[in-house]
Amino acid sequence: MTPQPSPAPPAGWKDYLPGRTLLRGYRREWFWPDTLAGLTVCVVMIPSVIAYAGLIGIPPQFGLYAALVPLLIYPLFGSSRQVIVGPDIAISLLIASAVIPLAKGDVGQAVALAGLVALMSGGILLLGARARIGAVADFLSQPVLVGYMTGAALILMASQLNKLFGVNLSQSDFFPRLLELARKLATTHWPTLVLGLVLLAVLLALRRWAPKVPPSLAVCLLAGLAVPTFGLESRGVVVVGPIPRGWPSFAFPPIDWPLVRQLFPAALSIAFLTYTEAILLARAFAAKHKCEVNPNQELMALGLADIAAGLFQGFAVTGSQARTAINDAAGGQTQVASLVAAGMLALFLSFLTPLIVHLPVVALAVILIYGGSTLVEFRRMQRINRFYPRSAGVAALTTLGVLVAGVIPGILIGVGLSLLGMINSLSHPADAVLREVAGNGFHDLGEDGPGQTIPGLLIYRFYAPLMFSNVGHFAARVRQLVAASTSPVQWFLLDAQAITEIDVTATESLHALREELQGQGIELKIAHANRPLRALLERTGLAGELQETSFYSSVHECVTAFRSRVV
Repeated sequence: MTPQPSPAPPAGWKDYLPGRTLLRGYRREWFWPDTLAGLTVCVVMIPSVIAYAGLIGIPPQFGLYAALVPLLIYPLFGSSRQVIVGPDIAISLLIASAVIPLAKGDVGQAVALAGLVALMSGGILLLGARARIGAVADFLSQPVLVGYMTGAALILMASQLNKLFGVNLSQSDFFPRLLELARKLATTHWPTLVLGLVLLAVLLALRRWAPKVPPSLAVCLLAGLAVPTFGLESRGVVVVGPIPRGWPSFAFPPIDWPLVRQLFPAALSIAFLTYTEAILLARAFAAKHKCEVNPNQELMALGLADIAAGLFQGFAVTGSQARTAINDAAGGQTQVASLVAAGMLALFLSFLTPLIVHLPVVALAVILIYGGSTLVEFRRMQRINRFYPRSAGVAALTTLGVLVAGVIPGILIGVGLSLLGMINSLSHPADAVLREVAGNGFHDLGEDGPGQTIPGLLIYRFYAPLMFSNVGHFAARVRQLVAASTSPVQWFLLDAQAITEIDVTATESLHALREELQGQGIELKIAHANRPLRALLERTGLAGELQETSFYSSVHECVTAFRSRVV
């Protein structure tokens, strides 16, 4: 049964606690589906979050801490009934790209820096919620996201090659790391590589023939059985080792302002990606269950989850697509499933950590490599290239930027390219000379269209608001078209149906252009001017200069007037 939205709580501080409304309206029949979903999510989550901690360069228990606390915070403040928050591959890679170079191999420093980044990204998300900028996710450039995801996935896979081959690699950058691996292939630890390849084959087989089986759980169970069965630990296969029992403790990361400045670009990128991933996920499942999510409430919930994780020895989190899908497939109805998962994880930390002491590290590396392979977006780039070659170029250059310069610089490269493309589109929008189709009016038929123009009348349509950024291009196009006309132009008709706005710079330029055309004996006419545009032209005096007879409600009306005048 799909839960229906509960009545909204009274205005005030209670508005910030959607979980309160959920608990007040909770139904008994939801309990067992939520419990089963929470248990399933917890079991599947444990191997993944341990792997993400290793990616950042910190001990496995800190991945469990990062998963535990947000599972308690998000249900109170989030507006989605289905989303499960926790550590994520892409976010963890961003954290690693910022933390590992500054930690310089010091595990304690890496833990502190990861916590500090979580606090910073959480603070940025809270500021975003306060400023009510939740709709910013609607403006995400898909080519940049696709390019980033592909580059990050390749870096993620390369970062695990040392564990897969059982060799020591000192290079961390993508291409130098591949070259170093090629030079050290002779030192491969074969038992580790064989085990890793078998586990990877199992994952690929499950994806094809048993997609409903949790892949990370299956791999960990298989690897855990293989170690004692074949005596792999005695043959040099590295295992996770002991994990301290107990829950995370409160630990405020030390504030070092030079480090804060260095970490800020990463924290900003993490906050943006955290929110983007989570809100897209929340909207998808809300649409499925005919519920609603509040973007600004999600900003707050994610910000508080990050801050809580940073204060309790964890790192930044976001909405997990895999765990949310598992929660939904298992029948989870509400965020009580998150609370059940948190309770089971707390139980695991208290008593059951010895179960994974002999888990081989290569199994975690394979989980990350497999997860990274699912993020590679080459096919999506091909689809984009089919219809939008320039956008595909942005995606490809973003991927290359991530691989060559690093994750954060690569994202900035992609954003910069997108902005340049947007500026170019705004400053050089599409336009057209309209031609007459016999019995069917005047239309944009392209430069080589079959329609006819009317001698002496040039009909021009501009497909954008007239702004300071494009009015120079507009004026240049008018001059070019007038000069290229096969017959002397008497009337220049501007079809303004796509001009929704005109700023002060464009208004002044239009004044000058009218005078320039008048000096050549050409009258400026305007058709389809909307009411706000007419009001603006009247305030600036241009409407008075043109006089009422220069405005027409349609192109056809102006053409009729021109032909009558000629006759």
